[in-house]
Amino acid sequence: MEYRKIGRSGLYSSLLSIGGWKNFGERLSDTESQRIIHSAVEHGINTFDTADVYGCAEEAMGRAFKGINRHKLVLSSKCYWPMSNDINDKGLSRKHIRASVENSLKRMDTDHIDLYLCHRYDENTPLRETIRTYDDLIREGKILYWGTSAWSETQIASAFEICHEMGFEPPITEQAEYSLLEREHVEHNIQPLRAKYGLGLMCWSPLASGVLAGKNLDNTLAPESLLATYSNQLRNKYLNDKNIDKARRLRKLSKDIDVPMATLALSWLADGKAVDSIVVGVSSLEQLYSNLNSIEFKLNEELRQVLNSIFPSIPKGD
Repeated sequence: MEYRKIGRSGLYSSLLSIGGWKNFGERLSDTESQRIIHSAVEHGINTFDTADVYGCAEEAMGRAFKGINRHKLVLSSKCYWPMSNDINDKGLSRKHIRASVENSLKRMDTDHIDLYLCHRYDENTPLRETIRTYDDLIREGKILYWGTSAWSETQIASAFEICHEMGFEPPITEQAEYSLLEREHVEHNIQPLRAKYGLGLMCWSPLASGVLAGKNLDNTLAPESLLATYSNQLRNKYLNDKNIDKARRLRKLSKDIDVPMATLALSWLADGKAVDSIVVGVSSLEQLYSNLNSIEFKLNEELRQVLNSIFPSIPKGD
């Protein structure tokens, strides 16, 4: 397993991270969760990503971590989304962040969270309040690092400016959607921040909810897929004519060179140093091993150019 530092911090993450959304605590039994997580650790994965709003994922993952040396793990969680109908049980206010951290610590049965992310930007809370709260939590040892998820470049830059002005710990990473099908936001907006501030990048949905692994390309939805069970929003986003055409071209390339589609998509992300960690969902040991094999595959320059021609990045401003 390759390990990369997250941004300019001293924290190392496995190149492949395991995400908790929609699998742990929902699709998987406790026995299955434990097998997957323990096998992942045995194969060198140290980073596990979840969130307070992911149903019972934190509790299920906490149970699955039993028997694993806590020091070997990098646990990442998030807060922002409403957890109840209470007016203060949402957002990035000091009150909600502190309550969310305490609840996540209990659910995962741990005394600290290695990386705590703002799950979205909160327009209704002063950014200084949010950042000061994260800084206080770091000083108290309840979290070790903080970061952002799905923030704009302007929002992230503002956070760095406040941290510099006030002497607060800056965010070490943005967690953003990035894949062959979703390139523009990261390449136009986040990569410049990596160069300017040393911001880390963890990417989610690297297989575009399975589309880049070959699922749902023939006008039928696989019953177990997220696109079949989650929301019309995801279906409309990924299963439009343009994306299906690109994914079918990837499928043809995959067959021609006898390399799985998912391997091509994940190795494109792993190649070079554009990302610090790739967050994947895992619903079986077979899928875990497939993902592990995928990041070991090395693209040659010709194959990288072919992938870039199938999935071109649209120039900024077009």
